[in-house]
Amino acid sequence: MTQLTPSGVGLASGYPCIGGIGGAASNCFSGEGAYPIDVTSIPRKAIWPYVQQWSFGVQRELSRSLVMGFTYVGSKGTHLTAVRQPNAFPLGPQQVNDGIQLNGNPYGLNQPIIQSDVLGIHDCNNLGTLNNPVFQVNGVKINKTQPAFINMLAACENFNAAGLPPINSRRPFLGIQKIFSLENVADSNYHALQATLRRTRGPLTVDVSYSYSHSIDDSSDRNDTTIVNPLVVSANKASSNFDQRHLINFSYVWTLPKFKFDSSRIGDWANEREPSDAPSSPSSFDKFVESMFGGWEISGVTTVQSGTPYTVVNAGFGALGIGVPDNAGVAGGISSVASYPDIVGNIHGATPIGAVNSKSFGPALGNASAFAAPRGLTFGNAGRNVMNNPSRLNFDMTLFRNIKLHESTSLEFRAEVFNIFNHTQFRVYDPSPNFGNGANNTISCYGIENFNAAGDPQTDCLTGNAFLHPVNAHRPRTMQFGLRLSF
Repeated sequence: MTQLTPSGVGLASGYPCIGGIGGAASNCFSGEGAYPIDVTSIPRKAIWPYVQQWSFGVQRELSRSLVMGFTYVGSKGTHLTAVRQPNAFPLGPQQVNDGIQLNGNPYGLNQPIIQSDVLGIHDCNNLGTLNNPVFQVNGVKINKTQPAFINMLAACENFNAAGLPPINSRRPFLGIQKIFSLENVADSNYHALQATLRRTRGPLTVDVSYSYSHSIDDSSDRNDTTIVNPLVVSANKASSNFDQRHLINFSYVWTLPKFKFDSSRIGDWANEREPSDAPSSPSSFDKFVESMFGGWEISGVTTVQSGTPYTVVNAGFGALGIGVPDNAGVAGGISSVASYPDIVGNIHGATPIGAVNSKSFGPALGNASAFAAPRGLTFGNAGRNVMNNPSRLNFDMTLFRNIKLHESTSLEFRAEVFNIFNHTQFRVYDPSPNFGNGANNTISCYGIENFNAAGDPQTDCLTGNAFLHPVNAHRPRTMQFGLRLSF
């Protein structure tokens, strides 16, 4: 296939131009590295995942009605499924350039990638030609002889208007962009201490259970979106997406005792007469009162639990052009998380002034000022699942009564109340696709840094910002009633 340029010169645009497999010599009309394809790879030889589980427990009867137990529970998952992207680039050197041997990371500590017209810094600018690009970082020129060059090229891919060659023409497997390789390479382990206490005495039964546990893995799901290093799955080891460190359950069942009701005693009291010692048969009203107010069953569950973890994502393109999404320059592209921010303070510390405002939904549930743009050509040091959703305290109760109307007829009444005290229990991040709350765990605005001629800030990173603000709340108070007649 041949295509003509506006000047009428014919340029090849065939198979050698797909993904850059023909190189620069192909003289592609569509540009070197155009039209790459994504492929999915599955192993030809199945490696079956397996799970090992073990436990050890002791139980002791402290009295006739009190039993206590302690149990250790552990498990290990091996050869679990994860998705890698082998057509990515390895992470570049992390040591700082010494000024003589330019084989390290051109960015020093706490120095992000900057593409800013206001600051006059353009780290992604190509100072050379299309075939011989050169980047200048901190006064150091990075050309294709330096190890950091390919990572710089990938990190700056979104600034291709500056005349940078497409990154697809330099991938390990030419003609292909991303390879979604399903492999059994992930591992997991879980350890838990479980304590239980049960007391049964008369009509009251009480159960208390506590679990202190920790689940760690490389990938919580085959489509885990928190993996940033596509070549080294073990580098993503952290708390599981569903990890719940503390869990306390307090449950109880109390059956109210039945009682005898004699309405004639009320008449004796009202008329100030001595009650009769002669036995009397209960009236229909007495039987009704006894059946309505005796034998009720009250049960409930109180839960105290720590929040599940979530990942803070570096979105790049923030205030003043600080940071890029693919900050490490590995061109992975298999998840929605390409890099993390850097942590420069106490992420659970005091809420910064101005973070709680009328234009941001709910309170600030973390210290936004503790996160900074990541150091250039790194994944960021925040890591996977560094934050946790708020803990929960919830009360559920049930009122139940089975009323015997006849020998073969009964009426069952049930009232259930969830979150009976209507506690507002916020949630910063919810992986459910129903919410789409990417802004709540994604940061792209790092501080107030831009000022106009009058000295007023032009880039306000707090007002209206959703970062670390709740996306929604757990279930509010919910009541439901049921009535069933059996005959």
